[in-house]
Amino acid sequence: MPSSVNRQWLLTTRPAGMVGPEHFTLREQPVPQPGPGEIVVRSRLLSLDPANRAWMSPVPTYKSPVSPGDVMHGFALGEVTASNVADIAVGHVVDGMLGWQDYARAD
Repeated sequence: MPSSVNRQWLLTTRPAGMVGPEHFTLREQPVPQPGPGEIVVRSRLLSLDPANRAWMSPVPTYKSPVSPGDVMHGFALGEVTASNVADIAVGHVVDGMLGWQDYARAD
């Protein structure tokens, strides 16, 4: 059964050396609702890899860095829980940059 709470890990401060729990904050928000042309995805599998560390730096890589206060970026595999897209139904499995959170809204 889907939750009504979306747990999100936010980057609090950019690490200068090793990454630790002091660089993150856990925030709980309501599960987002999809707008026009959007879906909501419940993450089932999150990839944690060396690229995560590079994204914490203020220097852009192949993507923009994570800003302090934002949900930590992360590639995930998830299940669609709500959809306003004709070709994507509830229950479809999708992947993308969904972030370190239980639920993500995507277009």
